[in-house]
Parts: sequence; C-alpha cells; structure tokens
Amino acid sequence: MSFDLEGVTVEAKRPDWEAKLSPGTVTVIRPDDYKGEQKDLPDLLKMVPGVHVRELNGKGQYTTVSVRGSTAAQVGVFVDGVLFNLGGDAAADISTIPVHNVERIEVYRGYIPARFGGTFMGGVINVVTKRPTKANVQASFGKSSFGGYKGNLQIDAPLGGGALMVGINRDQSEGDFKYKNFDNDRTYKERLQYYYKDLENTTDRINKQISYDVGFGMEKPSLGNVTSIDEMVTRCAPGGDIYEVFWQQDPDDYGGKDVMEHDWEFYYAKYADPNYKENLYKSDQYQLDKLESAERWRKANDYKNTDAIIKWQDDHWLAKATWKNIRRHLPHPIDKNYAPLWTVDQDWAVNMPYGKPNMYYFRNQELTAKELLLGRRDTVGNLEWGWSINYLKQDKDYYIDDWQNLEKVLEATSGLNTLKANTLWSKYDSRRLGAKIDGSYKAGNRHLIEFLVDASKEKMDIDGWKMFDFEHANEDTRSRWRNYYEQEIINAQIQDTITLNKKGDFWLTPSIRYNRSKILGRSDRYDEKNDPQHIKWLGQTDEQTDDKVTWQLALKKQFNDHFTLRATGGTYYRLLNMYEIAGDGAGILPMPNVGGSASVFPMPEEGKQWDISAIWDGKWLGADTAKFQITYFGRDSKRLLQLSSWNSFFFVYNNAASGKVNGVELQADLSWQKWDVNLQATYTDPSNVLYDLSAIPGQQEWNKDGKIEGVMTYQPKWEGTARFTYRPDKNWSLFTQMRHVGKVTTDAIPLTTGALPWQSSLTTMDVGVKYKINKSLQVAVGCNDVLNKANDMYLRTTYSEMRNILYPIQGRTYYATLQYTY
Repeated sequence: MSFDLEGVTVEAKRPDWEAKLSPGTVTVIRPDDYKGEQKDLPDLLKMVPGVHVRELNGKGQYTTVSVRGSTAAQVGVFVDGVLFNLGGDAAADISTIPVHNVERIEVYRGYIPARFGGTFMGGVINVVTKRPTKANVQASFGKSSFGGYKGNLQIDAPLGGGALMVGINRDQSEGDFKYKNFDNDRTYKERLQYYYKDLENTTDRINKQISYDVGFGMEKPSLGNVTSIDEMVTRCAPGGDIYEVFWQQDPDDYGGKDVMEHDWEFYYAKYADPNYKENLYKSDQYQLDKLESAERWRKANDYKNTDAIIKWQDDHWLAKATWKNIRRHLPHPIDKNYAPLWTVDQDWAVNMPYGKPNMYYFRNQELTAKELLLGRRDTVGNLEWGWSINYLKQDKDYYIDDWQNLEKVLEATSGLNTLKANTLWSKYDSRRLGAKIDGSYKAGNRHLIEFLVDASKEKMDIDGWKMFDFEHANEDTRSRWRNYYEQEIINAQIQDTITLNKKGDFWLTPSIRYNRSKILGRSDRYDEKNDPQHIKWLGQTDEQTDDKVTWQLALKKQFNDHFTLRATGGTYYRLLNMYEIAGDGAGILPMPNVGGSASVFPMPEEGKQWDISAIWDGKWLGADTAKFQITYFGRDSKRLLQLSSWNSFFFVYNNAASGKVNGVELQADLSWQKWDVNLQATYTDPSNVLYDLSAIPGQQEWNKDGKIEGVMTYQPKWEGTARFTYRPDKNWSLFTQMRHVGKVTTDAIPLTTGALPWQSSLTTMDVGVKYKINKSLQVAVGCNDVLNKANDMYLRTTYSEMRNILYPIQGRTYYATLQYTY
C-alpha cells in the first residue's frame, strides 16, 4: 500500500532574544503583524501597557507619548539607536515617524539598557528599521475616510556583500470631519439657566463680568439689581443700557463689541431681537448659524507626510540616509474663549480671508529633515563592539497662509506695528552631529559587561518676520529674543549582568551612568542699555552646564520553565533640552533664578524609580502559547518642569512641581490554532503632586512658602486594549479591537472649591478583515470607532458646564488597503 502525505513545515522555536534586550520591562511590536490596518506609530504604541499616547492637535497632528505617568519630555525616542528628537523640540513628535519600513519597535519601561545614552525617567522607545536580506518588492495603497491616502513602496536587492533597501512612503489627509458642537444655542440657554438660577447672585456675577470687560477704559453701565433672566436679556439687547455701552463701541477697539463677542450671555441676548440677524454682515450671520447648529465640520486639520529611506547593510557595515517632508495646518484649539467663533472651523479662502476672521488660525508648519548614519560592528574574541556617526539636519518653518497679502492689508490699516515679531512667519533651523561607541564583553561565565560612550553637538538658528528689522525694537521685548542656541551632550554608561548561581537562572545587573549637558543661548541684537524692562537674568549670552552620576540595579530569578520574577530600581537625572532652558526665541523666555541656587536656568529633573514583575509563560485553556505578566511600578520625581505664565505676557519653564506615581501593568497574550487574544491594561495613580509657587517668577511676593496640592494633567487612571483575531483558514483573518482611555483632568491646580475641569473618557471598537487573494496579493478593509464614540467627547469645566474638548478628533473611520509583495 502507498500513501501520499501533504507537506509539513517544521519551524524551530525562536530564541528568546527579546528577554535579553533588557533586564527590565520591555515590549516588542512588529508592524508587519498589522499589515493593511493602516496603523501608524501612535496606534501601535497604544497597545503597549504603561504607555499613554496623546494626540495633542488631533489625529495625524502633533502627537506625544508618556510612560508610566511621565511627561512626554521624559521619554527618549530613538530610531536605530540614534536619538530622534532634537534639543530644540519640547518632546518627540511620534506622528512624524513612519512604520512601513520598520522591523520592530522596542518599548522599555523602568530600567533603561546601557545601549541608550541619557537618563530618561519614563522610558525609551527604539524604532528599528528593517534589515534587507533578499530581493523583494512590496507595494501598498490605502484609502480612508476624511480624504485619507497612504502609499508605500519598498524594494530590497542584493548589493555587494550585503543588501540594499529603498523605501518611499506617503501619508496624507484632508482631515475635515463632522463633530458635535456643544456651543450651540441650546447649550447656551442651558448655561444661562445654570449660571443665573440663583437670582441673589445674579447681580454680582454680571458685575464681575462687566468689570473685567471694561478694564480697557470703557464706560461702566449702572447695573443696579437684576431680578430675572428676562431683565438681564432685555438690558443686553438693543435699546438696553448694557447694550448701548458695549455694542456701540468701535469694532476695532480691543474692548466693546470685539470683547463681548466672546461672551455667551450677549450672544443669547442677541437672539432675543428678531431683527438683529437680518442687519448683520454676512460673516456675522454665518457665525450665528454655527451657534444654532449642533454640528460642525473641523477645518484646517490637513497634513501631507512624505518619507524616503535608503539603507545598505551587511554583517559588519550599516549605511542609512533618510529624508522627510511634512506639511500641515495647525488647527486652532476650541477652548471656552474661542468655541463660539465661526473662525475656529473655517478655511482661509472662505468668505473674508483678512480682517474679522482670526488670522492666527490659518497657520502652517513645514518640516524638512535629513539624516545620515554610518556604523560598523565587529567581534574580537569575547568582545562585540561597534561605532557609528550620525548627522541630522532639520528645518521647521511656520507661516500664515498668504502672509504677504495679509501684511499689505494690515499695513494699509495701520495694524502692522501691533503685531509681535515672528507673527507671520518664523524659521527654526537645527543641525546635530553625533558619534557613539558601544559593545559588550563576556568576562568568563559569570559576567556580561555592556558599555556606551556617545557625544553630540547641536546648533539652532532662529529667524522670523520683523525679528531683525522691526522699527521700534527698543520699545518692545523683540530686541532680546534669542536667535542662536547650541547644546553639547556627553553620555558614558557601563552595565554588568552577573550570573549568581551555577544553574544560570539568577541574575544581578548593576549599571552606572554619567551624563553631561552644556547649553548656550545668544541674542545678536540684545542691548542691555536699551532694554525697557531691564531683565537682568537675560543677557546677550547665557549658558549652563549640568552633570551627574546615576545608577540602576536589576534582579531576575527564573524559577522554572514557566515562572520568572524580576525587580529593578534606580535613580534618574534628566538633562534638559534647549527648549526648556533657553525658550523658543518668542513667547517662552528663560527661567529666572528665583531659588537662590547657582543656576541661572531651570535645573534638570531628578527622581528614582522601581518595579516588580511576575511572568508566567506556558500553555493555558488549550492555547498553544500563553504568556501573562503583571508589573507593579513606582516613581518619585523632584524638580519637575512646568510651563507657567510670567507677568501674564511670557511663559517660562520652572522646577515648581514634585510628585509620586504608582501603578500596575497587566498583559496577557494567548494563541490557538485559529484564535489570538491580546489583552493589556494599565492603572496609574499619581500622589503627593505638589506645586511650589515660591519657585515661579512673579509669585514669590504672594506665595513665599506656598505649596499647593495639585494633580497630574492628561493622565488617565485606567487605560487598556483588548484584541481578538480569528483565522478560519490560511487566507482569511478577522479581527476586532476594543480600547478604553479613562477621563483626564486638564488643569494642574484646582480652584479653592476643589473643582477641576476634566475631559471625558473614550471607549472605541474597531473591526476589520484581511483576505489573501494569492501569495502575493492581500486586501484589507475595516472600520475604526464603529460606534462613533469620539464624536461624543466633551470637557466639563470647573462650573460643570459641558463644552468641546480643545482638539476634537475624528470618529467613525473606514479604510481599505491593497498590498502586493513579490
């Protein structure tokens, strides 16, 4: 008898190299596992426990990441081992990092391996681009809602003794989407009823509002006693005494009509006059239509991202060049002062491009970055080591749409000299040169020593509209604005993994680090004699040097093939970037010395962290593989940087905050023949968050010893993701993903009543399906936020009002992707 047997593929168990990436907590994500789903780096990082992603300006716009309750600046983002963000950036914008040519994303929390220079208090994210190994062509094209397009092309080919990879990526979106308008006429009336439900306090409330608005020299009406809401409306409507004072003011005056258009009480009063709207200009009629509507279309939210990479690599050499260009509008926030204005959701070309619409809304950013990386790795006996040099040049341009014509219009209306320098356009040009030597040495059977020494020098030039040729510079603060910065950084680190027993399942890993930074800021135009405000702490040239030695320690015990315990701890000393020390050459100034220390500028943040993890790896519920991990973590931080207003005109970074964070990370991954289940959740509990007002400029006189208990902003207590994948056969894959982000507070310090504004939670569900047409062609379709929950997000103010969040995000989103591999 004879039998025909089907072919069987035997795959050896993959080495557990991921566990050796760090003695601490590390998660590895492979973007290829999510091909066709149009996930970008922020989407992938949202699936990592302990990580919180904040899309500050909306989807596809400026996006930052925090780890275990850290700030965004406390997280180091690396690409192929090179620090991604420059010193002139407040934090890394992860929306600008493409993932199509990425092999894996490593996310480290707590203990940071010696191979990454710096002492980042939150964690490190390392994006590793693909290493070409054989001839290959991949191409994909995708379309999504709101004018979204994604296109990618990657070509791999043997070259010399190695292989070459060429990749081109394009991601763009119009970004126009419908969202719920909480500032329509219905909610205005509800707020009016809420505010004036206590008639005894009505007069006092209106008096306070009027006193604030007449602070610009306007005549104050005699309010008297208000006994009802109808009386208040009558007095604010045409013919009333309040109306006569405020609504008859010159529209170009900073007070009067221009100010009162921000106040919802007066909008409501205008509704009381049936003839009011008929007599308005067209733009004003449009404005009231927007208020009456419960829906709006988000405008000026578009972006176009283009990336290219060329990488050649063999067993020793690595050469890489990248180019990036990003163009996007910067949408206006919808806060309580601007939500009623029609200009918040208006294109520059609609209706009146100049004059009444807020010109600051039509802002653009164009970013162009070029990077070169060259390195080599060798093995000599028990020593494995390598060196690399890298160069990064980045140009950031900000400008107002059609600013040349706007300048002419303003000049004709004598409004040009009222604008600050850099208003219509500005440029931030940076270049950084760095070098690194790192490696590992196996010293006998008990020690694995890892080391790193790296150094970099960065320079930044600032230029802008009227920054150097403003006629009345000595009458303004422009003359002292910084126009040049530089930063030198040196990191030296050594780590030893010590095997403590003969069985080889018990390890101790100590690490010691030395980090140093020197920052210089200079103004080529500053003249102390002509400085009208005589700010002594801001000279023509100021510099600061910070350095310190810190340590880490990790202990790991593997009890059997399934169960492992791990604990880490250490101290941190985060070096500041140029942005935090020297400002931005405009509205953010250097921090004055108000603490009596030798430092002129803010000091680096300090702290300590620890975590304990339990890991179980085996089989459960019939799963082929199952892995569970729970981590309890904590961090105590001092001298945390906060951005505060000084003299109500400028902002400065200061070391006024301190606090502790404790939390729990949970992760479970199970895989059957046809099913995958991936679960992760994070609980974060900040405590003892204190703000020392005596360390803030302008507050010392009033709060010499004042410490206020505050909260951590934009940090949810609960956050988690659940993903289920079903594969009925080798061609089909169906998946659903649910994600929850708890509510967050938006202000750091509560009112005396204890009230704090907060942003609502968000729970979304995504669904999708992938189908392999043949071995080369795959199609994927799906829908994110199926229930359109993002459209219901709101902000609760300290007075319990319901308003729009600062930057509405798109809700239900459909997408389709076609991918070809040869």
